[in-house]
Amino acid sequence: MATQAAQNPVREKILRGLAFQKSGEISKAQRCYKQVLKKVPNNPDALHLLGVSYRQQGNPQRALEYLQKAIASNPNQSAFYANLARTMMDLNSDAESLLAVTNKALSINPKEREALNIKGIALTALQRNAEAEELFQRLLVEYPNFSDAYRNYGLLLRAIEDIPKALAFFNKAALLDPSNPLNYVERARCRLDLKEFKVSQAELADALERFPDSADLKHEAARLLFSISKTHAGVKYAEEAVDDNPNDFHRRVTLAVNYLMLGRGEDAIGQFLAAKKLAPEGASGIDWNLSLAYLSIGDLENGWKYHRARFTDIKSTSQKRLFDVPEWQGEDISDKTVLAWGDQGLGDALRGGTMLHELIEKAGKVILEVSAKSVPWFQRSFPDAQVRVPQLNQDLSTGRNDFDLTANLSDIAEVFRPDIASFKKARVPAFDFDLDLAHKYFERLKDRADKPIVGVAWRSRNLQAYRMRYYLSAPEFAPILDFDDVTFVNLQYLSIDKEIRFLETRTNGAFVNFEDVDLFDDLEAAAALTACCDLVVSANISTTEISGVLDVPTIRFGPEEAPLLLGQENPPWHPSTTYLRMDESKLAVDMVPTIRQTFEEQLATVDMTRRNKRLKLS
Repeated sequence: MATQAAQNPVREKILRGLAFQKSGEISKAQRCYKQVLKKVPNNPDALHLLGVSYRQQGNPQRALEYLQKAIASNPNQSAFYANLARTMMDLNSDAESLLAVTNKALSINPKEREALNIKGIALTALQRNAEAEELFQRLLVEYPNFSDAYRNYGLLLRAIEDIPKALAFFNKAALLDPSNPLNYVERARCRLDLKEFKVSQAELADALERFPDSADLKHEAARLLFSISKTHAGVKYAEEAVDDNPNDFHRRVTLAVNYLMLGRGEDAIGQFLAAKKLAPEGASGIDWNLSLAYLSIGDLENGWKYHRARFTDIKSTSQKRLFDVPEWQGEDISDKTVLAWGDQGLGDALRGGTMLHELIEKAGKVILEVSAKSVPWFQRSFPDAQVRVPQLNQDLSTGRNDFDLTANLSDIAEVFRPDIASFKKARVPAFDFDLDLAHKYFERLKDRADKPIVGVAWRSRNLQAYRMRYYLSAPEFAPILDFDDVTFVNLQYLSIDKEIRFLETRTNGAFVNFEDVDLFDDLEAAAALTACCDLVVSANISTTEISGVLDVPTIRFGPEEAPLLLGQENPPWHPSTTYLRMDESKLAVDMVPTIRQTFEEQLATVDMTRRNKRLKLS
């Protein structure tokens, strides 16, 4: 501190104020500094410390005023510039300005710790990553126990996606300064990036016990619980985080996606719209999730309008292909060749396929590009289209130019499905199947043909713990099969021998597995076998999309899914499907009595002539 060595009343008053400030008695400290300034208006130390005290009170604008006066009174104190830079950060000053102020501090004292730290932050913001990393390394050599430097170095490493190394630095910061909740917040973000959910749960529980009022920690808890499909437990943290700072758009988005998963579409829309107003232009994720929220309440006009935003959402799995021709917007295409393409998985392609007959009727020619395993079945179902595998360059541009327009399989819903009533225009069934192959399969079931044949599947191939709550194991699924005079056909793709043997034994041979049928890669075979069924009972997987497009009655159980349900009780895409929504506070196994009851009710009214008509047996 720039004070005279000799004892004097002014110095004594400043030292007393500094003691109050260090003990947290900010108001008493401010009175001391103001008393000094009343006698010596330009005292640089009093101006400086008063400015710092205002920042401590959460008044950075007032702090800025006094720090600038301190610098005007004595421009040769590096600490003055360092604290000015810290205050400018509170006021969201641009990185270039921060860099200029910290450089000034370091020109006076090259080892000014806080100036080095903030310069590293500014360099990170400017994406001058190599300079920032060199600076943080130098800072930690000079000050090896400076927890802020470890945390800020960790932020740089996370920005350049070196997440494991970033996690190590946040762990070190937490060890050095266990009283700062920000260290635990950043560690939790790394754990989420690394999908280290179990460890993060324990760490966040401990951190929230230490800092029960930290809204940042509550926000991270909400994000974690959403990621592991425990929305019912996380929504309260998301709400408290927004209550703490309603101007943080990230927190609004977190709350909105929680509401969306809980089936509270209107509430989700309100939060997304508020986030949209607060977020910087081009912020990822809001419009795509807003699309899902509108779809969840049946507002298809707004839902489809925002649906293309999935291509700009960094967390979306959708990849936008690059084309040199325009996208079809609904205009006359009777003399045009249209390339129809998908960007998501099999289920979405099948759902989009329910609109292909209408596209083919409108276009001069339709070329359909789907995955290799989908080509044979799509070609059978849409013989008037040319079906092929995409030919893509590394930048996702196409290597072909034999079409005039493009049409994404999901986005043509804006033209063909503008409202719920328009689903009645769809051809049902939307897809065909290999009748000869189906007859071969049915021949193997002919001694059971006088009783219901029910296709079953119970899980996805994604067996991560946080997804398994929506699925059943074979033993958990087994009680649903406890019915006499029913044949159960395995439609579970990638099933394992242990599951098959268990269900065969449990049902005394009523469970039938076609070992020669590849239910995952051979879609023609999967469709033909599904067509042999009177009813399908399955988890929310592509098996139910296959039965849906074939118009086989289906009982489908799973979570809220906006693009499938569109605000309706059952999926409008598949008129013969009954959808059983999971309670987000429970596991799929808790639904077994409901699934079984629904199955029993539908079993009592099964019309086997429908199956026989489908197979052209009568």
